[in-house]
Amino acid sequence: MEESPLKPKVRTDLTVNPIEQDGQRILLIEDPLGIIAEPLAVTEVGGLILSLLDGERTAEDIEGYFGEVVRGEVPTGFVAEQIQQIASLGLLEDEDYHLKREEVLGTYKASTSRPPSHAGSAYVEDRDLLTSWMEEILGPSEDTSQSITAPRILVAPHIDFRVNTHTYASAYKRIRGCEYDRVVLMGTGHSILEGVYSPTAKNFSTPLGETPTDRAAIEALLSTDHGVVGTYDFPHKSEHALEFQLIFLQHLLGSENFELVPILCGSVYPWLQSHERLGEVEALQSFLESLREIIQAPDRKTLVVAGVDFSHVGLRFSHPVPAAAMLEETRQHDRQLIDAFNAWDVESFWGAEVESQGRFNVCGFSTLSTLMEAMEPVETECFSYEVWDDTPTGSAVTFAAISG
Repeated sequence: MEESPLKPKVRTDLTVNPIEQDGQRILLIEDPLGIIAEPLAVTEVGGLILSLLDGERTAEDIEGYFGEVVRGEVPTGFVAEQIQQIASLGLLEDEDYHLKREEVLGTYKASTSRPPSHAGSAYVEDRDLLTSWMEEILGPSEDTSQSITAPRILVAPHIDFRVNTHTYASAYKRIRGCEYDRVVLMGTGHSILEGVYSPTAKNFSTPLGETPTDRAAIEALLSTDHGVVGTYDFPHKSEHALEFQLIFLQHLLGSENFELVPILCGSVYPWLQSHERLGEVEALQSFLESLREIIQAPDRKTLVVAGVDFSHVGLRFSHPVPAAAMLEETRQHDRQLIDAFNAWDVESFWGAEVESQGRFNVCGFSTLSTLMEAMEPVETECFSYEVWDDTPTGSAVTFAAISG
């Protein structure tokens, strides 16, 4: 049932980031759906009003509460005017928003190909320049006179290439000279609001070419229990977690030499405290079983790739202290997770996150928990672990290269 227009509700699918502008703290609001074309800058006062638009309060309720917070008299009609302006900007879940949302999601769902979203910004869009850039990152080929065992799994970052490329290289040089006919490509879905997993049947293209999806595998995943898989695949549109892996895969394997099974993973934290491992969650078992059958199919040579980062700590990530004060315990927590992953100890991997209560914002936890439940144990090794210490913002992100 829709909220009454007398009790306005702010959209829950917007991304909101605090920034400093001309010495003033403001909120930068962006719309992943594109209904609002350009980012909006909102003052702290506007942000406070937005936070009160929960669909439970009337404008009068908000005006009274607002007056208490600012400890002053609020001009009559001030809050109502602000709400009207907020509505005109497309920030509310009103009838107009729901109509536009369905149109945007439906149009994207009907498309058969996902074009590159970050070519020309995160990496060069010229094919030849991109090829040269990737060869520079990967470095010279190693001696292949001895036979190598093709890895079954790669864990690589999805951190901005301007921050780090060494860890990407540490992961992807492991598959140089290897052949696969299918890649299950999983990663963090940063904008999933519906369901836990978002597979898509779209072919994926980059400046290096277009890679087809394994449509039979995708259909099998889409047919699992309702509510676990999102109705729409729109979260893939602008997501970088998979795209950043795909350019390496296309470069090393050939864009048309393998099929793709692209899956974005949302949060599994609602089950963190009530279960001892992800595989115990009854609602997810059908999806996990279907994914297991895909990965372990004996007639396919399948590589599993996880595009994930590890901890996100500091002021940008809602911690009360700068990242520098948390780095030692952050590294310890990451080491717990990586050691448990390399030992394929599913309970210990899950338990480390239970113990921390998700404090370190490990964005890859859902993805890694999922693939550990969907694969037979694999002997893996961590080849690189690094920290991006973003001192100016008092924040840090950690990431690793793991293969086996």
